Amino acid sequence: MSLSAYFWGIRLFTALALAAFLGIIFAVDPNEAEFVGIVLFFSSLFGMCLGLCTLFITGLYCKAIGETSAAHHLGGAFRQAFFLSLFVIGNALFQFFGILTWWDSLLLLAGILLLEFSVRQFIKKSSSV
Repeated sequence: MSLSAYFWGIRLFTALALAAFLGIIFAVDPNEAEFVGIVLFFSSLFGMCLGLCTLFITGLYCKAIGETSAAHHLGGAFRQAFFLSLFVIGNALFQFFGILTWWDSLLLLAGILLLEFSVRQFIKKSSSV
């Protein structure tokens, strides 16, 4: 798959996630929404954030190392976008539950960085064997 086809696929996914997110915002009453409404809200927000972060990080890779090299690092860019989206949604969930403080956000960031470094070590060990 070429890099431009990958970009168009991610753009389509992001547009669909944005449409779902806006649909949930305008159609679901937060006072009457139960667990399902809240789950739909945060999952559509995660999908939109994942698509935007993937496009942003892959765009940065294209500018920094060129399109050919960026095409080889698509998996890493998606993984980093996934973890960045987890951080954003985690902070949004902390705010929703009323427990967001700066040290909670830093603790979440530390946990996600530990996940990223663990995945990198696992990939490094599995590729050397």
